[in-house]
Amino acid sequence: MKWLFPRPSTCVWCGRPAPGHDFCSACQQQLKGWQEFYRPCLYCGRLLPKEGEKICGHCRQKPPPFTMARAAGPYQGLLKEMIWAFKYQGRLSLAAPLGRLLAQVVVAEMGSWRPELVVPVPLTPGRLKARSFNQAELLGRSLAAELGLAFDGSIISRTKETAPQINLSREKRWQNLAGAFQITVPEKTKGRRLLLVDDVLTTGATACACTGVLMKGGTTGVAVVTLATGIEKSFYFST
Repeated sequence: MKWLFPRPSTCVWCGRPAPGHDFCSACQQQLKGWQEFYRPCLYCGRLLPKEGEKICGHCRQKPPPFTMARAAGPYQGLLKEMIWAFKYQGRLSLAAPLGRLLAQVVVAEMGSWRPELVVPVPLTPGRLKARSFNQAELLGRSLAAELGLAFDGSIISRTKETAPQINLSREKRWQNLAGAFQITVPEKTKGRRLLLVDDVLTTGATACACTGVLMKGGTTGVAVVTLATGIEKSFYFST
């Protein structure tokens, strides 16, 4: 009988043994190896050389409206492969383990800052129809379940179709998102601390735009968590 011979737990990515974990020791090392060389900017979470400044140049010039942003690692190597498989190749089985990875980031990095509600960054209607799922919503649901937090995927909506951010310059990204978001039910966010979830933070334009409308709606604070972020000043780490 199957219950007498339980199947060993295996890595959700490579299939190697990973008893009690989503990822095997080899994959975990690749996902966390950047920590030897980098640390997050105190504000936006972009990765900086470990022995250098604690705040990136962008945030020194203009701090973001959110309380802080943190990520599981840089947008490269194994983490980038996982995000692409999940987001563009429809490997939805990665949503739960990647959401739990985000939960680890929240517990480790956000300390006493306690969010009350998890909110995903919405897709444009066109991209949602084409993809059939919002990766940020799936990640957020998994994270919320892991941390025992409330989740609401209808808090923010897109007011217009926007060009994909991936091909735009920093300045164009901000222009592209001007007036792109709105709060659908302000009563749900007023006086509450929110955790905003997305897959990747690059310039921070999307996170800042969403935070802006949430703060106007009476939210007392917004923290951002993403799977990946950028490395400041063109420093790169390769696993």
